[in-house]
Amino acid sequence: MPEKDKPTLVERLVLLVLRQTVGGVVKGAERFLKRMLRIVTMALAGVTIALLGVAFLAVGAVKWFSILMPNWLAWAIVGIILLLLGAILALATVIGSRG
Repeated sequence: MPEKDKPTLVERLVLLVLRQTVGGVVKGAERFLKRMLRIVTMALAGVTIALLGVAFLAVGAVKWFSILMPNWLAWAIVGIILLLLGAILALATVIGSRG
């Protein structure tokens, strides 16, 4: 290699520092993305389990109400209660996100 093409000591040090800096940034970004993926996965699993729980509770409430009233009325009451609960949770989320 000719003398002109060889990197100088300063150039080598700058390249070494740049590689270390970029490597640290890449590792930090990779850790952040893994953590966010784990959080999103856990949130989706939690929502799925919560929805299944609410569904089983709703069906159980309908079965219990069916003892006291007609079946269609039991479904209507449980549906209205779930609708109101969803509306309250949605409004609480909207209000909470503004503050």
